[in-house]
Amino acid sequence: MVVVTSLGPPDEGIRAQQENTEVYLNNRSLGMGTLYISESRVSWVGILEKGFSLEYKHIAVHAVSRDLTQFHQECLYLMIDVRLMDSESTPTSSSAGSDMEDNEGDSEGGMTEIRFIPDDKSRLDLLFQAMNECSALHPDSDQSEAEEDEEGGEEGDEEGMYDDAEEVGAGDQNGGGEDHMDAD
Repeated sequence: MVVVTSLGPPDEGIRAQQENTEVYLNNRSLGMGTLYISESRVSWVGILEKGFSLEYKHIAVHAVSRDLTQFHQECLYLMIDVRLMDSESTPTSSSAGSDMEDNEGDSEGGMTEIRFIPDDKSRLDLLFQAMNECSALHPDSDQSEAEEDEEGGEEGDEEGMYDDAEEVGAGDQNGGGEDHMDAD
């Protein structure tokens, strides 16, 4: 669920907290507030108690960005699979929860870039590490289902076994794939 509304910080499982953090949704600043990275969600609460909360399943990418040609400050960069800004670049005040699946067909413009800019830039790596740890607690269910389908389809499928062997040899970046394969 993604919520843009009045809310408080997470109650438990907080792995990192950073006060004096400015946030940008796409290219629009929402001002200063406190960033909370918890085991269940990433939240930002502004000084007027307005903010947003993101579940990890909606975070497509997270990284530390130090490229000043892409953005004017170093930041913790997130790309999420939900549009949090309307066409006038105004934050939406609705919640996108269980109806997210109903709106998946509206993928055009359905991404939002979020940049967290702490006053203390030395904390960027710590914030990124906390996000890595917490996002690992929420594996992508689509990816897990796809892996299970692949594993289930290969049982008793000799052609699948040979395809996998070719992929392993072809994907060996060290050039050692040929050493492990013979003509048989």
